[in-house]
Amino acid sequence: MKKMYWISLSYFVFGLLSGLVNHEIAYWTGFTGESVMSVVHPHAILLGGLTFLLMPLFMKSFELEKQKSFRCFLWTYNIGLVMTLGFMTIRGMSQLLLKPFPSFSDHMVGGLAGIGHVILTVGLGFLFHSLIKSVDKRSE
Repeated sequence: MKKMYWISLSYFVFGLLSGLVNHEIAYWTGFTGESVMSVVHPHAILLGGLTFLLMPLFMKSFELEKQKSFRCFLWTYNIGLVMTLGFMTIRGMSQLLLKPFPSFSDHMVGGLAGIGHVILTVGLGFLFHSLIKSVDKRSE
């Protein structure tokens, strides 16, 4: 359970730092539009920090860690979230620094962030599978 709190803290810190970086770089470069970097902050805090902050409650109530699919959730979800946040940060920083990618690279970075979202969804599928299995075992 302690590992969940450390993972949560890591995503919270990253989310807060990305919000700070977004604000400061936008201020210093005079950027006034919308950038992808502005949504990295809530993605990290909600999808990372809040999810793993609540996970010990589910673990205690449903004994999720006994399910094989829970371990798959941890790996898949974290890989997907790191991938999503990483590529969103790369794209957002290029926008904030007023150094746009060439068209191909821009589509590639956006596509890889999208693949990260898909991996996140698969991770959530593993989480729900482990929740359902745990509830079934508990009701027996």
